[in-house]
Amino acid sequence: MKNLLLLALFSIIFQLSAQQEKIHFDGMVTAEEWTGTQSFTLDYEVNPGDNVAPPYTTQVYVSHSKTDLYVGFIAKADMENLRSSIRNRDEGFRDDHVLIGFDTYGDGRYMITLGANPEGNQIDIKIMPNGNEENYDISYESKASKHQDSYHVELKIPFSNLQFNTADDMRWKVVFARNTFTDSYRSQSINFPIDRNNPCIVCQSPDVINIKGIEVKNRINLLPYIFGGITGERTENTKLSYGQGQANVGISGLMDLNNVTSLEFAINPDFSQVEADVAQVNANNTFALYFREQRPYFNEGNEIIGSELNTVYTRAINDPLGSTKLIHQGENQRLYWLTAWDQNAPYLIAGENGSYSGEGVQAFSNILSYQRTFDQGSYLGLMTTNRVFNSKGSGHTLGINGLLRLGKKYTLTFEYNGSQIKEPIQDWIDSSDVIRGKTVRLDGEKKTGNAGLVSIERNTRNWTTELNYLQYSPHYETPLGFVRQNSIRNMELIQSYTHYPENKEGVIQQMQVNFGSELTFNYNNIREYFDLFTNIQIQWKGNFRINFNFVRIINEEFSGFNGTGLSELSTWNNYSPNEAIRIGVFVSTGKRIRYDEDNPSLGKSFFIGTFNSFQVNPKLLLSASLRYSQMRSTATNELYLKAILHV
Repeated sequence: MKNLLLLALFSIIFQLSAQQEKIHFDGMVTAEEWTGTQSFTLDYEVNPGDNVAPPYTTQVYVSHSKTDLYVGFIAKADMENLRSSIRNRDEGFRDDHVLIGFDTYGDGRYMITLGANPEGNQIDIKIMPNGNEENYDISYESKASKHQDSYHVELKIPFSNLQFNTADDMRWKVVFARNTFTDSYRSQSINFPIDRNNPCIVCQSPDVINIKGIEVKNRINLLPYIFGGITGERTENTKLSYGQGQANVGISGLMDLNNVTSLEFAINPDFSQVEADVAQVNANNTFALYFREQRPYFNEGNEIIGSELNTVYTRAINDPLGSTKLIHQGENQRLYWLTAWDQNAPYLIAGENGSYSGEGVQAFSNILSYQRTFDQGSYLGLMTTNRVFNSKGSGHTLGINGLLRLGKKYTLTFEYNGSQIKEPIQDWIDSSDVIRGKTVRLDGEKKTGNAGLVSIERNTRNWTTELNYLQYSPHYETPLGFVRQNSIRNMELIQSYTHYPENKEGVIQQMQVNFGSELTFNYNNIREYFDLFTNIQIQWKGNFRINFNFVRIINEEFSGFNGTGLSELSTWNNYSPNEAIRIGVFVSTGKRIRYDEDNPSLGKSFFIGTFNSFQVNPKLLLSASLRYSQMRSTATNELYLKAILHV
């Protein structure tokens, strides 16, 4: 008996070794080289169809060596109408593409999703338990090839770039996905039928990949840089006058303490080589603008510090001289700890009718978050943020948070924070405003506040109900977050219905109708806002989508002015008949408040914009956008504002 077991074990090891030698990572998937590997098929279209047969078949193979995970896709397609062009990283979503998502811990805490389009251009994101997508960059290889009736994609993913609990025999939950453009619609298919009563998609997958006998090497990455430059200005005599040369040096790095714990550091990092922020029209707005974090150093581990209260906004760490970040992803717990010495720390104060901001000086920043994880993406957590200025000022928050799955249909999310602020005595903010007895000017005052959120969501096949409550007390501030309005208590009810037509050949491919109401009181029990709204999203045949919104505002109060009977109508339309043409147009019109604290009034608003792209050839994409906004007085037709943005 023992001899038979040993013989079987040696046979498995021999087959695995032989398989690893047979796979040629060249972007071409052949049956011979993937014989004996795990295989899967994508048999269910989940959008716009409801677990129906997809338009094309997709075969997936999975194998691994001691150091790398290999994934091969054979995607049958109409090659004459295939959407495939050379893209920047993470822009392959515009094309046909294939993906693998895996949950290495098996508890639904997140799903790492990697893939490529038919040119091999890479796509990687991290999907959270609530369905939100986070920026994520991981080092892996991808190759692709095109054939008469299909395209092939191969992925080579180093185990050392993933976090998981090491064992001799591991079983990772997987989701395989494919996006395909047909003449009529965009199809999304996966490897299992979705239970729409359960919002945790990754938790539902019945498929696993088997990982055995691997060797995980700890990463050690160092990235030094040297920068030099000189600037000049043209004088009246048209000659350039050059200033002194500038030089800068720095280094960043990452090292794994073990396969579930990593330490990153940055000394005088260079954050200039990142994506540009998306331009925003800042018209009729009294609050600070939010910009997505683009710097790769701050992206890893963002799911541990995610907050519906915006407790953490890593762009509040503006120009660090040095920083360290520790991330631990254990079997039942995870930890995020970031420290930084910031050379120019921004300062943001929230108000009821607007926000106040200024540029601070050097400060020490600290973010510490701990979470105890459970199945189905549930967790309970503690988080604190701290910032101490070298000019005798500080801010601290401490709070609890959690996400709990209550059976299949219900999800409960909650957060509660307390804040304590000791203002520096500085001239960073020039304002004489007073908020409930405390001056906005930074004059050394002490403030305490709190913020809370409770949300419960119910999901069924066609219906989704969401009830939210949110509050920010008048003196609540989060020193390393992004809270731009306080002194509010907000309630929101949203009811959604999704219609899945039985006949995919019909004019309407999918339709969703949302309706609800939002109600806001301030801390003086004045009703600041009350509305009723509806939203309709339709995916039409011919790759045409429309989003229609109507809001009836019963009343809106701003700085003592109360507007009643307001309404706003808007629509967003997107048309992409083929790969070469993508046209997007939005229009918004209605009656709104002119947010001028000295003279608030009613105005007629009009906002129009267009986002277009034209794929001239697989390597050349032309994009053009235009946005125009204006507001006129409802009483005199006086032009209050006009803004134009074109790219």
